[in-house]
Amino acid sequence: MKHFLIIISAIVLVISLTFCSDDDNPVDPEKENNLTAVSFLASYEPDDDKVLGSEPLVALLKYENNEITYSAFLNAYPPRGMVNNADINNNILVMGLHSDFNDWGARGVYLELSADNAYYLPEVEASQESDYSYYNSGTATVSENGLIIYSSATNDKSYGDEYRPSLLRYNPSTDVTDIAISPNAFTLGQPEKGSDTEMAQFNRNLFCSTDGKYAYGHLEAYGTEGGGIHWDYNILFKYNFDTEEYTRLGDSDDNNVSIIAMGSDKTWILYTNNYNYKVLNLASGNITTTTMNTVNVKKNSWGKNGACVGATSGRLYYKDFVNNSEIVVCNTDGTPQNAMFSPNGNNIYFTLGDYYNKYLCVTESLSEGSSYDTLGTIPIEFYDMIMIK
Repeated sequence: MKHFLIIISAIVLVISLTFCSDDDNPVDPEKENNLTAVSFLASYEPDDDKVLGSEPLVALLKYENNEITYSAFLNAYPPRGMVNNADINNNILVMGLHSDFNDWGARGVYLELSADNAYYLPEVEASQESDYSYYNSGTATVSENGLIIYSSATNDKSYGDEYRPSLLRYNPSTDVTDIAISPNAFTLGQPEKGSDTEMAQFNRNLFCSTDGKYAYGHLEAYGTEGGGIHWDYNILFKYNFDTEEYTRLGDSDDNNVSIIAMGSDKTWILYTNNYNYKVLNLASGNITTTTMNTVNVKKNSWGKNGACVGATSGRLYYKDFVNNSEIVVCNTDGTPQNAMFSPNGNNIYFTLGDYYNKYLCVTESLSEGSSYDTLGTIPIEFYDMIMIK
């Protein structure tokens, strides 16, 4: 049986936005066929204009046929914006809710983008009455076939010092939840085990394979001798939900890792070990080092081989972590924000603006020195945009 239903009241008001003036780098109609019709979800926080009312919510923004339109999408919203708390794949949206919508701890919801209803994600059960369970915000990732992998945790109601995360996989089409077996035995079998290493926990950064069969992340092993937690080592892992098996990934001497990102085609993982950046090819197991870093790279800015990121210097970069190269795609008038690859991966969408104006823009290509087009204006009350792909 599906979990508690949330009724979502979508506002059907759709407002056409005014384009920039001729001096604002308008769209060239001859180039329009090279641009993809795209849609975004954005966090909306009302300001003086209150273009979508006086309450925060999730807004839908569309660019199509040389026109930008927007409307309210969900009368709920995630904490700390969409980028860190939502994921979209193949018409499935999953996100954490702000505490205003919760009882104990955070709650997660999922929905089909074309549907009016959202449902709570299942949570791991608390083992005792003094604990509560909740969804770990920002951990969910959606596979191509709609399986949702995420973390749910329990904690002590009174003291909040007994955090116990679990790894879950949920299938919305069958309403079946799989819970990963404890990682303790796996981590205690590693050569880095200390004299008092007792257990391990899942880090919040999780990724899934295309078919949802595997979860990727890193485990943090620790002990509590002397009454306080001490961290012993961190290792990369792959978990097979079908066989309930853990596999260690990375170099044999990796023991202080942090998983950072997965390519959009899910063929490689970027991670660090002792602050050295490494790229792991999941098919071959080959590992290469890279001199790129992830400064200012947002969670929704990853593509097939790397990430796009704006800089305060007025430059839009393409960082190719797989091939260890970095180029300036274009120089911009102002700081590029909300950088995202187009659905085909050949362009970068981003926003420019200040306190009074905000513009949606797109590069002509990923080549160094590319030009960009300004597609139109968007309300300054929209921020933290993620693309619907």
